[in-house]
Formats: sequence, structure tokens, C-alpha cells
Amino acid sequence: MREDGHEAATIAQAQARQQLGERASALKQAIHLAFADVQLENGTGLHEAQGLDDYADAQTCAAYRAKDEKTDWRRISMDDMNLCSSSLSFFNAAGMRFHLPAFMQGDLDSQVNYDLIYHLTQSISMEEKFALLDDAQRAVVVAYLNLRLDDEDFRHEWEHIFNALLGYWNE
Repeated sequence: MREDGHEAATIAQAQARQQLGERASALKQAIHLAFADVQLENGTGLHEAQGLDDYADAQTCAAYRAKDEKTDWRRISMDDMNLCSSSLSFFNAAGMRFHLPAFMQGDLDSQVNYDLIYHLTQSISMEEKFALLDDAQRAVVVAYLNLRLDDEDFRHEWEHIFNALLGYWNE
């Protein structure tokens, strides 16, 4: 295999994976800094949004909201995010700002069963959902998308990521 050049290709792939891992670690720190003090405030909560998806009545949604994390997105469990993955479609701007760092963190840790890339690149309500992000938070999202643009595992998403980076996230 060495004579066919496979060793060099394998080494290059391993180095690229290592670089992506290092960038992901740095990005996780940037996420923590950019979203450090964000609270839910009047945002739609994780379970509350799941209730909206399930067409629950106002009383049920209020009960779900009562159990939602409201002050520290780092305390949201991966189990809850995976269970309520459709909530990404039902967050208002404050809810998205609060939950987005947890969803990005979970994705970077490869512990998710949701499609965050879709919500960052193809959602018809991007302007509304991301309206409250400040410049530092938007920069973190752009860094996240650029990381995925450099990852072969996300090749099927590259066109959407590229278009979003040139479009909405470039504004």
C-alpha cells in the first residue's frame, strides 16, 4: 500500500482530522465566551417549543415552560436536546439565541440526532430567528459553518453552507 501512496493519504487525512478537532475545541471556547451571559428571558423554552410542535394547548405549553432551563444554556442536557430536536423550528429569536450555543456544542461533540445545519442555512425564517445575535455570536456561527465546510463528513451540506455564508451570514 505504501508503494501506491496510501500511507501518505492516510497520514494527510489523520492530520486534517486533528486540525478539525483543534478548531472544534477552540470554537467550543468561543461559543462559551460569546454566549456566556445569555438567558432565556421571554424566549421560547426547549420543552415549550416541543409543545408548540405537538399542537399542545396554552396550559400544557406553560407547564412545559415551567420545567425549561431559563438561566444557563450549559445546563441543558443532550438527552433533552435530542428529545426536543424539532424545537429548533419553533424558537422565537430569544429562544434561539439561548439554545443555539447548546445545540452547536452538542453537534461539535457528535452527540446529536438533529440537523442544525439546516436551521443555519436553509430555514425560511433565518432573519427572524437570528435577529438578536450580536456580532460576536454571529461570528461564532460563521466559524461553526466554516468548520463544517472544511469537514468531509458534511460534504452533502457544503452547497447550502457555502450559499448561507455568502448570503445571510455575510450581511
